[in-house]
Amino acid sequence: MASLTERIVEKLQQLPEPRLREVLDFVEFLGWRATEGEGGEPLLSVAGSLSGKEISAEEIERELYGNDKRT
Repeated sequence: MASLTERIVEKLQQLPEPRLREVLDFVEFLGWRATEGEGGEPLLSVAGSLSGKEISAEEIERELYGNDKRT
């Protein structure tokens, strides 16, 4: 029976390049989470790195809910 690492490598070898990038992003996130802990705002800390630019909480809210501010 193959080890877990061997099974993961076998699956990775079958993925196209764009999917490998997604896997790498996720693995890097898991590594960050293991070293930084689960507190804080993990979504905000990785959101900018996924697109290559930083993004603020306000920009995220605008993207999710639009410019309509209900008060």
